[in-house]
Amino acid sequence: MRAYGIVAPSLGIVAQHGRHGDGNRMLGKFFRSQRYKMLKRAVKINNRLVDLRAKAAVVATGFAPFDEIAKHAGKRSDINEHLATLFVETLAARPKLIVELGVRGGESTFAFERAAALTGAKLVSVDIEDCTNASRYPGWMFVKSDDVAFAAQFPAWCRARGIEPRVDVLFIDSSHLFEHTVQEIDSWFPHLSPRAKVFFHDTNLKQLYFRKDGSWAIGWDNQRGVIAAIERFFGARFDETVEFVDFRKGWIIRHDPWCAGLTILDRVLNGQPAAASA
Repeated sequence: MRAYGIVAPSLGIVAQHGRHGDGNRMLGKFFRSQRYKMLKRAVKINNRLVDLRAKAAVVATGFAPFDEIAKHAGKRSDINEHLATLFVETLAARPKLIVELGVRGGESTFAFERAAALTGAKLVSVDIEDCTNASRYPGWMFVKSDDVAFAAQFPAWCRARGIEPRVDVLFIDSSHLFEHTVQEIDSWFPHLSPRAKVFFHDTNLKQLYFRKDGSWAIGWDNQRGVIAAIERFFGARFDETVEFVDFRKGWIIRHDPWCAGLTILDRVLNGQPAAASA
């Protein structure tokens, strides 16, 4: 998730992407509201009660990259419950090129760099803020840019570095606003490989969202921006508040509603998941 504009540091809540003034103004009003103060108190009380319960021990698998991610995911964030999924799904896709749109503190980067190291993939991360310290993976490249603008330059940028401009894994976690997400889909999907996998985070973003461990967190109401952009692409309506699997236009669509929501798209070839056909 990229952090631009208004920030409530104590809760890790951000108004995303500085060019979207409406989103910043909406969040600023929310952060100053009585509702925000009430939610903040409720979250604090609930999470203290959750922390009193005995936690399930993290069992080491002996597979160091996965164990590192599982340990890292023990610290709550807006995406911690999805980090293992990002790693496992990316590893299974056997990518050559991963593109991450939105970096901020490098939470998703932590998972992607470990999958990339195992598959020998290049990892390109794009953010409008300076995130040059997010990764030390030798195959990582950071681009400080608006992600939609960079998409137009992407083929030439890749060729200048000897990289085939076909994205096997695309991760979108940026402004969370409908119009911008539509632009990201329109500008980046043409660069996807025939066996592509796409992750969208914050597909169930609300002012108050829930994790599987019982804890709560304060988000913001993006008016269904990300999931609505996905609905526009597929010409379908989805219920982002529940887990679902669907199949549309040659894509398998899987959705996890917890921890602000994660939606995964797998391109299908001849009725088979593309990664299995590669």
